[in-house]
Amino acid sequence: MNAFEEARAIEQEIIAWRRQIHQHPEIGQNLPQTAALVRQKLDEWGVEYREVIPNAFMAYIGKKGGHSILMRADMDALPMEEKTGLPFASQCPGAMHSCGHDTHTAMLLGAAKILKEHESELPGLAILMFQPDEEGLTGARDMIAAGCLEDPKPERAIAIHIAADRLQTGQLAIKSGNCMASSDGFRVTLTGKGGHGASPQDSISPIYAAVKLIGAFEDIARYEIDPQKPTVVNICALHAGSTYNIIPNECQVMGTIRTFDEEERTWLLDRLQKAMHQVAELYRCQAEWYIGQSAPSTKSDPDFCQKLQDLLTKDLPEIDLIPLQTGKAMGSEDFSFVTQRIPSAMLSLGSTSPEGQAYPGHHPKVVFDENCFIYGTAAYVQIALSYLNNAE
Repeated sequence: MNAFEEARAIEQEIIAWRRQIHQHPEIGQNLPQTAALVRQKLDEWGVEYREVIPNAFMAYIGKKGGHSILMRADMDALPMEEKTGLPFASQCPGAMHSCGHDTHTAMLLGAAKILKEHESELPGLAILMFQPDEEGLTGARDMIAAGCLEDPKPERAIAIHIAADRLQTGQLAIKSGNCMASSDGFRVTLTGKGGHGASPQDSISPIYAAVKLIGAFEDIARYEIDPQKPTVVNICALHAGSTYNIIPNECQVMGTIRTFDEEERTWLLDRLQKAMHQVAELYRCQAEWYIGQSAPSTKSDPDFCQKLQDLLTKDLPEIDLIPLQTGKAMGSEDFSFVTQRIPSAMLSLGSTSPEGQAYPGHHPKVVFDENCFIYGTAAYVQIALSYLNNAE
């Protein structure tokens, strides 16, 4: 089988699926229309699958009992208005596929169709993971908790993420090592004593305490962490007050913490929480600490990445395979929950047309080059074939 030619043969179907998903973006774990499309296609092709949690599927193609590889596609969109002007732009106010998860889903569906048609050629099992809520960092976690990596347990796993502005269409990069940061979204609630803006002595300003807290957090990140260890502590939201002459009773500070080292991550979370209580005590406020979105760093297994690099160089010459990538990105991925349990690889697929791409992912005007879809689909198919035929 020639994976690239097989993908080319169904290119228009992949584009149509992607456009359908793009027009009807859904957020978080509530993806009824997207899940319905995936379910419909898997049923149509006779693919075995199970819905491990609502709107989340594990599909199985090939022979059980031998070698196996998992391939992940996320399906959720972002809560933002689309401004691309595309004829198939989002029809849902406040929702947009600006991270490309619609493309991931369509490409993995394409791979499912091809692999099912050639199921007899598979010496092992291709496991396809269609997951919700990557953006909220709960989808993979909840699927794993529901047993998606059990019976059968995959030997290896991959995820492909489309790259809007870094790689050209036709290029593919395998990211080796500790490649994406952990993510911890935090919220600090400071409670003081509200009052009249003209009488600060009769009040306890949570805003003033919040300003000091932000400075303390920045000092910790700047002066207490080895500068050779990539770390981010960033304040992204501050909510307090309603008008110009009222000291509010409460102030919320929200932000994100990114790092690559689990010991440092644990230390930093503890250090920031202690600093919060110290600042709150100094400025006579009550403080509450809350961690929301959270995921560990994404670790691509170096040996598996090198094996994939060698196999794709030999078996998929149509793709411009970039030399193995070892850099670190401060962005996060909930595929990290899979990489904690299974030797895995994270890949980036180029989607910048020759005319260029002015906008990155998560931008309301980002446009992904549809010509890249056959490369992504072919990569999924060839990785399954090459790994299963060469697994040891």
